[in-house]
Amino acid sequence: MIIQNGTIEVKQKRGGGVDSETGHPVVKNYNWDSPIPCQYIPISHDKRATYNGEHYTMASYMVLVEEQPFCTTGEQVRLTDEYGRVVGEYPVASIEYLEAVCETKLII
Repeated sequence: MIIQNGTIEVKQKRGGGVDSETGHPVVKNYNWDSPIPCQYIPISHDKRATYNGEHYTMASYMVLVEEQPFCTTGEQVRLTDEYGRVVGEYPVASIEYLEAVCETKLII
C-alpha cells in the first residue's frame, strides 16, 4: 500500500521515422499516458548545479506505484505532486518489482 502524494505519467512517442513513399521524415508526436497514483520520495535535490554557466536544479526521486506490471516504453516520465503541480520530467534510471509488497520501485 502506497501513501499517495502525487502521480506519474509516461511520455509515449507516436509517429516519427521516414515516409516510405516520399523518403521525407515523419513528424514525431508525444502524448502523456493517463496519470498513475504514486508515492515519491526525494533522494537528492541540488539547486547549485551548473551546465555551460547556467544554473539548474538536479534532482533524483524514488517513486513507488502499485500498478503491476509497470513498464515504461516511453522516453520520460512526468512527476506531479498531490496538488497537480508538475515536479519535473525525468528519464527512468531503474525499475524494480518489489514482490513482498506488490509494488514497483522506480528511480528517476
